[in-house]
Amino acid sequence: MAKKGNKIVNYSVYIRQDGKAKKIGDTTSVQLPSIEMLTDTIKGAGIMGELDWPSYYQPGSMTLTINMRVTGEDLALLAGANSIEIRWVTDVFDDANVKVGINAHKAFIKCINKKIDEGKLEPGASQDGSFEYEVFAYKRIINGKEILNIDKFNGIFAINGKDYAKDVQAAL
Repeated sequence: MAKKGNKIVNYSVYIRQDGKAKKIGDTTSVQLPSIEMLTDTIKGAGIMGELDWPSYYQPGSMTLTINMRVTGEDLALLAGANSIEIRWVTDVFDDANVKVGINAHKAFIKCINKKIDEGKLEPGASQDGSFEYEVFAYKRIINGKEILNIDKFNGIFAINGKDYAKDVQAAL
């Protein structure tokens, strides 16, 4: 059975406060964190040229950006948010059985706000501002299955349930 993902159907942004999720409206897009390992350039005998060698499961800075249409009371909550949940649905096509379905995605993000861009004020136009966060924990789930879990403060870098940083933590 070959299931092929196609596109985002829709998404929602939630902030978590006091154990409750509050849905935030008027967002226009979300840029999920990019995961890039810290690197060091190595060169020497036995290496032709140089290599930008990644550090063993040591992710660099990760940033979440939430773009908005206009500033409102709900969006003001984003300024102080440190626990954000993004939910989205992608459509999927099962070409073996000729069926269309969906994949349910969730991202759980622990973060701190580092930039608020309230956007440009212009008559008859959207405000187009954004919030930018430094991410210190990022968990991704698809259809109930955890596919990624990075927690910088707890030394976790897990992909499909396997914690690749576990050996480092055990040695410490």
